[in-house]
Amino acid sequence: VEIKRDEQLMEIRIFSDPGRIMRPLLIVENNELAVSKEKIEKFRSKNYSFSCLLEEKMIEFIGVEEEEDCRTAWGFAYLLDHKGQPAHYTHCELDLSFLLALSCGIIPFANHNFARRVLYQSEKHSQQAIGFWTTNPNVRVDTLSHQLYYPQKPLFRTMISDCIGKSEHFNGQNAIVAVNVHMGYNQEDSLVLNQTSLQRGMYRTEHYRSYKSEIDVVKVTGKRFKVKEKVDFGKPLTGYGRVDSLEDDGFPFIGANLQAGDVVIGRVAESGEDHSVKLKHTEKGKVQRVLLSANDEGKNFAVVSLRQ
Repeated sequence: VEIKRDEQLMEIRIFSDPGRIMRPLLIVENNELAVSKEKIEKFRSKNYSFSCLLEEKMIEFIGVEEEEDCRTAWGFAYLLDHKGQPAHYTHCELDLSFLLALSCGIIPFANHNFARRVLYQSEKHSQQAIGFWTTNPNVRVDTLSHQLYYPQKPLFRTMISDCIGKSEHFNGQNAIVAVNVHMGYNQEDSLVLNQTSLQRGMYRTEHYRSYKSEIDVVKVTGKRFKVKEKVDFGKPLTGYGRVDSLEDDGFPFIGANLQAGDVVIGRVAESGEDHSVKLKHTEKGKVQRVLLSANDEGKNFAVVSLRQ
């Protein structure tokens, strides 16, 4: 819960919506930290948790709305410079690295780069990096994902990347880059890559796409009236799409090579009408995993994962 006091409009706003982003800050009173060295040693000796710091009013969580009225010092050094002066700050950062977001805090030498490029990396480029996007890739079934074959450990890393274990789940590869003019083929943002490096597996990735379908009741239009029929998994005997890779239960076998137009999940109505899930003209791949389970409503659903 975040409480915002607006002195200009004479309002007190309470934000209780879930998922609000709040970050911890050290409390400053009379230009001095509420936490002292003696208190820190006391907490270390008794193995107190982080919640005890909140209860002792040494640290508090501040939201984006409340932060507008806070005067936050970048570090302890800024408080020491103004010691004995009137209070200029209400809070203090735990560390200078906390000024940056998580995606920006894992950029090495960000202070030596152009500010706009740092924003591009944290907003867009870091999300497009391929490597370990999760710690359990063999268990998860995502709608769309990529996996790099040979991710490499970076030459440099930041303190935040070590805290979150990013050094063990790295993205990208280390490349030797030369910046020069090469016969006019590298104009603007283009790159000239070594063919032998690509043949050895450099930047080679796998693309995963999952297809999901569940048993449902559909309305079938007849000549005079409409009826409801139950649709179940099975190998269709009529309809469009190749069914060579399907078993009798309507699912393809592991390792099946599916092309555009093939049936990936067979669904047949009681009347024999085809309701199967087919691949589009731009989709293809090999069957990686087939899952069959039930949701909270008790309906059976199937998920087929393809890799390319």
